[in-house]
Amino acid sequence: MGPSGETIAGAEVRVRSEAQGFTRVTVTRSDGSYSINSLPPGRYTVTVTAPGFQPLQRAGVDLSSGQSANSFRLAALEGQGQAILVTAGRRQVLDFTSTATGAALEISDLSRRLPLGRSLTDAILLAPGTTPGDSAFGNLASVTGSSVSENQFYVNGLNITSFHKGLGSATVPYDFYQTVDVRNGGYSAEFGRATGGLTIATTKSGSNRWHAGSIFTIEPDFVNALAPNTYAADNDAYKSEHFEAYFYGSGPIIKDRLFFYAFANPRDVRSGGGSLAANSYYEGVGKVTFWGGKIDAIPLDGHRLEFTYFDTSGPGRSSSRRYDPNTNALGAITSRRTSDGIGRNFVGRYTAALSHWLSLSGAYGESKQGGTSMPTNLLPPVTDQRSGTARTIGNPDAGIASAIQHRRFYRFDGDLDFSLLGHHHVRAGLDHEDLDVTVRGEVTGGASWTYYKAGEKNRYAPRGTEFAAGRVYTNNGRFRTVNQAFYVEDSWSMLHDRVTLRLGLRDDRFENRNVAGKTFYTSGDQFGPRIGLTVDPFGDKRTKLYATFSRFFLPIPTNTNARLAGAELDYTRCYALAGVNADGTPILGDPLAFSGARADCPGSTARNCRLIGDGSPKPTEAVVSQSLKPQSVDEFIVGAEHRLDQHLRLGLYATYRTLNRSLEDAAIDLAVLRYCTRNGIEGCDDIWSGFHQYVLLNPGSDARITLSNPIAGESGLRTVDFSAGDLGYPKAKRTYFGVTATLDRDWDGRFELHGSYVWSKNKGNIEGGVKSDNGQTDSGLTEDFDQPGLTNGSYGYLPNDRRHVFKLYGAYQLLPKFRLGFDFSASSPRRFGCIGLVPDEVDPFANAYGAAGRYCRLANGQLDAKNPVVLVPRATAFKSDWVTRLDASLTFLPRPKNEDLAVQISVFNLFNQHAVVTRSEYGSDGSGEPTRTYRLPTEYQSPRSARLTVRLGF
Repeated sequence: MGPSGETIAGAEVRVRSEAQGFTRVTVTRSDGSYSINSLPPGRYTVTVTAPGFQPLQRAGVDLSSGQSANSFRLAALEGQGQAILVTAGRRQVLDFTSTATGAALEISDLSRRLPLGRSLTDAILLAPGTTPGDSAFGNLASVTGSSVSENQFYVNGLNITSFHKGLGSATVPYDFYQTVDVRNGGYSAEFGRATGGLTIATTKSGSNRWHAGSIFTIEPDFVNALAPNTYAADNDAYKSEHFEAYFYGSGPIIKDRLFFYAFANPRDVRSGGGSLAANSYYEGVGKVTFWGGKIDAIPLDGHRLEFTYFDTSGPGRSSSRRYDPNTNALGAITSRRTSDGIGRNFVGRYTAALSHWLSLSGAYGESKQGGTSMPTNLLPPVTDQRSGTARTIGNPDAGIASAIQHRRFYRFDGDLDFSLLGHHHVRAGLDHEDLDVTVRGEVTGGASWTYYKAGEKNRYAPRGTEFAAGRVYTNNGRFRTVNQAFYVEDSWSMLHDRVTLRLGLRDDRFENRNVAGKTFYTSGDQFGPRIGLTVDPFGDKRTKLYATFSRFFLPIPTNTNARLAGAELDYTRCYALAGVNADGTPILGDPLAFSGARADCPGSTARNCRLIGDGSPKPTEAVVSQSLKPQSVDEFIVGAEHRLDQHLRLGLYATYRTLNRSLEDAAIDLAVLRYCTRNGIEGCDDIWSGFHQYVLLNPGSDARITLSNPIAGESGLRTVDFSAGDLGYPKAKRTYFGVTATLDRDWDGRFELHGSYVWSKNKGNIEGGVKSDNGQTDSGLTEDFDQPGLTNGSYGYLPNDRRHVFKLYGAYQLLPKFRLGFDFSASSPRRFGCIGLVPDEVDPFANAYGAAGRYCRLANGQLDAKNPVVLVPRATAFKSDWVTRLDASLTFLPRPKNEDLAVQISVFNLFNQHAVVTRSEYGSDGSGEPTRTYRLPTEYQSPRSARLTVRLGF
């Protein structure tokens, strides 16, 4: 703009990278606005020239996601009749082209100033709308009320999401990250396959300056505090040590044209902890070296070729020992386990700015991750629940597991800028990925055993009888999924750049194949609109009002291919327990016949077996409803943002999300039996005994299903239209409503402060792809809708519901050589109900699942065998604690202007608070008897720990 605020058309804007020397040029439009697409994040020198005005040059302009909008004012040349002196300059303004909510983090810089954990999840949790997920799934985040399995993760354009179950991503060395952009809503049509959030990261690159150095991080065990013991974990024997070094070098191969960045990251991680339930002690050691780097080539200004590679493969080993929890004395090793982790990732991308109005790009990459884990002790696992408290008395480290995931992807994108009734920036593209997973899963010793003492109305044995249930499970095979999407989006600015309308559409297509390579599901076209509106009400680019509507789709995880369309062998036999051997294995008595049992389990003719899978793949047409639709979520956001000055921004927005439909495997045996009864067909109960046919369907919707076996003497398979009422399952529901307030005061060399407060409600009868209630990681195949009786009482506040979440973090340059940093968070409690046995008279098939429903002998908050069995709705019985935490850091800079020479001490959970994070929700054991552990703590927040970081670089 000119001295009086008038717009200047045709001004030349020249942007030069201060790190790599390349230059991009554009001209301003009739309304004075301009844009330069496909600029990598970094620091630039901007030069603006226009006839009749003095040239303006500003160095040190930082451009990053969500913080790249700038306004420049030019001063008139002398002698142009200007009576008033106007000073030329730059001011940072809001980005009106984006409606995404979340946080754009310069994580490489923040880590120098703040006490941050060294994982991607720790970065994600800085963003508003994110909360820690249940620890059963590892260190993962829930975003905007979704489960931890609904997020997507990208680095330099490569999707590194763990697609088998959707749990987390490929490991990226923490110090390799440059930026982490967390988007919890309102994101563009370019991105999809997530009904949670997106994390879009970039890595470090080389520049025209030579750099080399090292970063050492030490987290010694002797400074760590200990959490209180629980009934299952002997935390006073917990140990954890972490040593890591990061060596790097970067610079120009050809000045201004070719650059490299390379690193090596050796690490030594050791941990150990005692189990009161098993009287065993676990020890784990991981000594690996990660390595990788990035090449940037700029053959011509506006053209960029990038190649990224990082390898995080490496072995691990662990052992289990006998353990005395009273003295913390370690005994003999009972089992050893070795693992072979795989983590090889690369991506190449070419971007060409052919003119100021046309850009094209293409990318290809692969990500291979996963591993194999094998124990040396081949005895079976045994859990003893006869006393009402579960104890591990068999092999404490059982199970053979392997999952090797291989993603291959390519994509093409284009950007087109033109003027027509305003300015249009159209971005369109194709995104294709082939997903391949090879899995192996089986139990050591042939079966996993659980010992029970029968309670009242037990379906397996008379009251007081001790019995054993042995589950045999194996599943091996290779499975493939193909995902493809087309998208187009127009960012249309009009009315002198005061109104921007974002009109986007994404077409997702998903295809899943079974163990034989045959397609069992194709989604067809799934159209997801992405519509957004931003308004500059005062015309100064400092206040933004915005609203969005989006529809997101989630593909079926390959875990569903393996479990539902694989050659799964899964059955459970029940026997009287005649005794227990010294190694914990059972001495079996007579087979126990029970209602709904079968006599055709492998190797047995006794009618004491519950058969789920016989080891052969089911007909592909019989495992999926022919009317199945992918999971989708609709999202609405309304918000406002205001920039007070160059450094300070305030925001306020409301988010509403609703689950349109979910996918779950559900037993249809009860519906088939009713169908046969209505139609006078005999013999169905010999096949559909309660657990024979599980079908992937949309709970609460009508379904066209092909039966797995012929009926009524027919030679072919019959297809039946079942209504939602026939199937007996309610509609899957999940809603999230939240109001978020944000404050961001950016670092100015002296001070920064970032904060957020979120008030929200998250309700429904399904958490998502995983199930925090019991730690189940079978994405898309949890117990939620396995039998109609398991859905009773399931609606309520979900595990990721947190009514209030406060976050505040920042840094202050206390003295030229000393800097203080802090990170504070506080979140309200999680709500719990009571998990127990579904009465046989309510649903005999759900009863066979053991403690998986919501029926308990609970009265006035107390369990008692004399109380009647009642339905306890989700989240209505008790709560965990408020969890508050303050982390602090002190950084010493021997040379204040050299950030690569520093010593930082970070203390996490400074006041060593011991809030209860989770409590046992199990009110009955598998036989229906009250447990002794109901409401007892199962996890406390992480105790105080410390880390020393030393940076040596030039």
